[in-house]
Parts: sequence; structure tokens; C-alpha cells
Amino acid sequence: MSELSALDILGKQFGRRLRGYSPFEVHEFLSQIASAMEGLTKERGELRQRVHRLEQELADFRERESALHEALVAAQRSAESTMERAGEEAQRIVEEGQVLAERVVREAHERARKIETVIGDLRDRRREARADVMRLVELLEGLVRDDQKREHDERTTPQLAILKRRDADPSENQA
Repeated sequence: MSELSALDILGKQFGRRLRGYSPFEVHEFLSQIASAMEGLTKERGELRQRVHRLEQELADFRERESALHEALVAAQRSAESTMERAGEEAQRIVEEGQVLAERVVREAHERARKIETVIGDLRDRRREARADVMRLVELLEGLVRDDQKREHDERTTPQLAILKRRDADPSENQA
């Protein structure tokens, strides 16, 4: 059946028969139907427009959903990639730290060995200096003893006695 419009309903003519329906009432009823039909047609058009608009919104939402899904997948891949790179970077930093720590420990051991060598050399020098001081002390003690002996000898031998003896013998002065 083809679609009826309000004009089709209003313009419809019926054949007349005896004892039929009241033409006025029929026409009045058809006017009401035409009016209701016109309202329904308008409402139907509005509903079609609304359905069309909602379908477009739905399509937009689906596009947005698809774009969000793609963005989410890209973000997830990016996050995984970033995490992987961060893990690799952390591993590299740890390895570099271990190499550096080993080098620092090795250098510290080398410095400690050199310091031990210097300490040993200083101990040897201290022993040599102590031996030198002891020899110097012995030498000075010997000099002090010799000086004490000389002083003792000088006390027992009068120094002016030689001069006095010359004064006592005038004949020796004349010669």
C-alpha cells in the first residue's frame, strides 16, 4: 500500500448510497484523521531527522572510539617501548656502575699498595735516621768524654807553670 498523506485523506470522495453514513460526520472524521496523520507525518519526519542525526552521532562516536582505541594501543605500545628502553638503560647504567666500581676498587687497592710501599720506605728511613742519630750520639759522647778527659788533664797540669819557670831563671831570658 502506498503512503497516504493528509491531503489524500481530505480529498477522498466516497460514492453515495442510500442509507449510508452521514457525509458531514464522515468528512469530519476524515479531517480528524487527516490532522492526526499530518501530525504523525511531521513527527515521523522529525523522528527520521533525529534518527539520522543520532546515526551520524553514533558514527562519530564509533570513529572516536576507534581513534581512542588506536591511541590506547599506540600509547600501550609506546609505554611498553619506553619501559623496555628504560630497562635497557637501567641495565646499562648498572653495568657501567659495576665497571666503575671495579675500577675504583682496583685503583684503591693500587693506592693502598703504593701507600704501604711508602710507609715501608718511611719506616726504613726512620730506622736509618735512628741509627744515624745513635752514631751521632756515640760520637758526641766520645767527644764529651775526650773533652772531660782533657779538662781533667788540664786541671792536673798547670798552664801558667811554664811561664813562671821562665821568670824564675833570668839567665834563660838573656840568652
